[in-house]
Amino acid sequence: MILVNQGEAAKIYIDPAAKDYDGLRRVTESFAVDINLVTGTKPEIITQTEQLGNTAIIAGTIGSNRLIDRLIAAGNLDVSSIQHKRECYILHMVKHPVEGVDQVLVIAGSDKRGTIYGIYRISEMIGVSPWVYFADVHPEKRALLEIPDNGLNVTSREPSVKYRGIFLNDDWPSLGSWVTGAFGDFNEDFYDKVFELILRLKGNYLWPAMWSAEFSLNGKSHPMANARHAEEYGIIMGTSHHEPLFRAGSEWQKVYQQYGTSNLWDFARNRQAITDFWEEGIKRNKDYFNLITLGMRGESDSALEGSDQENIELLKDIIRTQKELLKKYNLEHAPQILAVYKEVEKYWYGTTEVEGLKDWDVLNDVTILLADDNFGNLRKIPAGEEQHRSAGWGMYYHFDYHGGPHSYEWVNTSPLEKTWEQMCMAYDYGIREVWIVNVGDLKPMELPISYFLDLAYDFEKWGTGAINRTAAYTEQWVAQQFGHVVDKEAVAGIAQVLADYTRMNGRRKPEILRPSTFSIVQYQEAQRVLQQAVTLEETAGKYGELIPESHKDAYFQLIYFPAVASANVIKMQIYAGLSQLNAERGSVLANKYANLVSEAIERDKELERIYNTGISGGKWKGMMSSAHVGYVNWDAEGWSYPEASTVIPAKGSVMIVAVEGTEQGYTIGTAALPVFTNLHKESYTITISSGGETGFAYEVAGNAEWIRLGKTSGWTGTGERIQVTVDWENVRESVNCEITISGAGGTVKVQAAVDWIDVQDVQPMTFIEAHNVVSIEAEHTLSRIAKSGVEWRTIENYGRTLSSVKMYPDGVSFGLPEQAPYLEYRVLVQQDGEYSLTSYIAPTNHLSQFSGLKYATGFDGEIPVIADALPESFEGGNHDNEPWCRGVMNNIHTMTTRHPLTKGIHTLHFYGLDAGLVLQKLVLSASPLPYSYLGPEESFRTE
Repeated sequence: MILVNQGEAAKIYIDPAAKDYDGLRRVTESFAVDINLVTGTKPEIITQTEQLGNTAIIAGTIGSNRLIDRLIAAGNLDVSSIQHKRECYILHMVKHPVEGVDQVLVIAGSDKRGTIYGIYRISEMIGVSPWVYFADVHPEKRALLEIPDNGLNVTSREPSVKYRGIFLNDDWPSLGSWVTGAFGDFNEDFYDKVFELILRLKGNYLWPAMWSAEFSLNGKSHPMANARHAEEYGIIMGTSHHEPLFRAGSEWQKVYQQYGTSNLWDFARNRQAITDFWEEGIKRNKDYFNLITLGMRGESDSALEGSDQENIELLKDIIRTQKELLKKYNLEHAPQILAVYKEVEKYWYGTTEVEGLKDWDVLNDVTILLADDNFGNLRKIPAGEEQHRSAGWGMYYHFDYHGGPHSYEWVNTSPLEKTWEQMCMAYDYGIREVWIVNVGDLKPMELPISYFLDLAYDFEKWGTGAINRTAAYTEQWVAQQFGHVVDKEAVAGIAQVLADYTRMNGRRKPEILRPSTFSIVQYQEAQRVLQQAVTLEETAGKYGELIPESHKDAYFQLIYFPAVASANVIKMQIYAGLSQLNAERGSVLANKYANLVSEAIERDKELERIYNTGISGGKWKGMMSSAHVGYVNWDAEGWSYPEASTVIPAKGSVMIVAVEGTEQGYTIGTAALPVFTNLHKESYTITISSGGETGFAYEVAGNAEWIRLGKTSGWTGTGERIQVTVDWENVRESVNCEITISGAGGTVKVQAAVDWIDVQDVQPMTFIEAHNVVSIEAEHTLSRIAKSGVEWRTIENYGRTLSSVKMYPDGVSFGLPEQAPYLEYRVLVQQDGEYSLTSYIAPTNHLSQFSGLKYATGFDGEIPVIADALPESFEGGNHDNEPWCRGVMNNIHTMTTRHPLTKGIHTLHFYGLDAGLVLQKLVLSASPLPYSYLGPEESFRTE
């Protein structure tokens, strides 16, 4: 069906008598702009059927659009598949609907939002991205606009989750600076853009910005314009977890004198004034559809001050008062929500001494909004019959957080795989009424926002039954933004850039990276991470060169900036660590790395400047203003770029030799490289550097034919890296060698040794100990044994290194190892003794009052050792709780069990006991491990 041809566009009809006319008019206007963006021709919006012409689009809601209702009554339009459902639509071409009209494309919605989703479905079909405004994604230009046949008979599904939305939070300095510069305030001009974005993404719910904004007071044309426009668009408004009864958190201190003399936000001591304040909010907003927040926290989102017993009784008093106010204004049946956030979780469940709120019948008609721990890990979630409470459950999730142990408010640090694993678990546990996610400044969270809302809208397509589809989703999303300007190979490459940068940030958030985070001397860890960052930066740049000028601003926002700026922070910190290490050695390499730190700092500032003023004609000025490096407090106060170390060169020439695996720098004496093995065929580095003002010539020689040196002589004024390898054709046993390094009048000896391990008769899929370690990526099992219909499944690309494994269905726990599904691994150890087995487990919290993250490990049929990755003192979400803080900062829990083993082959079983446990890695060690952030790389395994 042709919509535009040679400058002539099909008209768009909406019924002026429809009760949803105002909202559909707004959306239809934006739809007409979409068509104009594609074709250069803007269709006319009409309200009279006599104006339809030969071809037209008719958009409306069943029972509210008279022309659509006539088509239904005449048998020309069948809407039985969507009638009486939520937010559904039909797209259908009807021939000769009325006299004089050849054909119409009908967009019929089961309700207003259904109609709007149908309208924006056409926008997507013609190539308009939901991010057309918020990321400047321009559609492909076409003079002829035609809807393919498969787009002319579409029936949508009913959304999986009822209320699906975002929370604009932590909105200064970035979002607030941009909004006030671009719109003057958080007014309807701004929110109209947000409403359209949410609807294009098939969301329906919003918590508005609230740090210094008041949604129902900030309108430009009228104080209530924001609320009025939300109602017209069909956006369900809410207020955040600590803003009850329509009132913004910042309102109270501005207006308290209207209700009394005290500004205390304390219901126990200022009851009447606060009650009157709430009542005024109800009177003001009662005519607009809201999810009404109940409850109360302390001033500025802090905890209540009393004992548990006092606070629970106070909350009951508060909620009764709030419900009485709602009843007074005939809102007792309006949807209500109580957020079980931070300490309120304790008040919901109660303690051993105090009964909580969960069995209080006053809340039977209130949706209970649970929360993650502010770092994307669910806390306690409903089990058994609790899952079926009549008013349902919600989840408040985070892609951004302002609070302890540290804030993160810059770029995306939440890999889609983590969102998938955690939010699928929420859905599987019956949390299906409300999904709301804290997105901070909105930008640059474009990809995770899209994913979160798509997962909530169509769980069947993207949820638990669609494991390992996050990569496909990312490619689909990239294709939506750039598929019309680059080929499929480039789309896949750009999608990989997004996956790589979010995984990099997911290991440890940029704000709390340190020069010492990744080990400079062990396992080449810092060097490997540094190379990943450099490669990411280069790859983002390579694909950026393929992007035409028309899309470079969008590419910078969506891909290049978050990837390259994140990689640059990693480079900055690792260079600082290298400068500090070399300064301790007295090497002038410290100065080289200090210069690289300075370059990275300037690069950080330049990337921020380009984002704020150098793209899209300066449209995004102020949007990228958040501190994101070197946090020393929970917030940005005191942040700083890393300090590099420098040295003053000594007089003359000084040779300093450093070998991989040790911090020391040698001017004389004997150093030792880590052992070479025929399994890993390692390559090690010797660094020869200068500690003096003048350079020097050097020579490197080994006393065995099998040692291979990347360089045997040279001259350096700063430093040289010499790669040392083994000629494995000439080695068939354990041997030793000495390397002599001479220069600047000094000599340093370096010991090198080969540990030959015979694996000729070892069975396939056996991990072999080397360097006193067996390191295993969890997915590399010998076998997986299911029990009671529960099996272990791999979640690809999830975790800090390779992947993760988790038990599915994900709601089942086991009391005893013999009842539980298990993973089996085969290992060969080289000595007798007690080994430590460290399990690397995703930082999940208690899923109930009675569970932990229990598992069991055992070798060779021995009685398994039961362990819990969560210590007894663990309290998820409490920033004063050290085990939880450590877990979310490192993005891992580790737990160690001990096992006596004899030299030879052993079979390891890992049993999953508690639901929610996600295993990433196992490390079996014969001696204490040196510090590293990610742990030893995976060991050799036989094929």
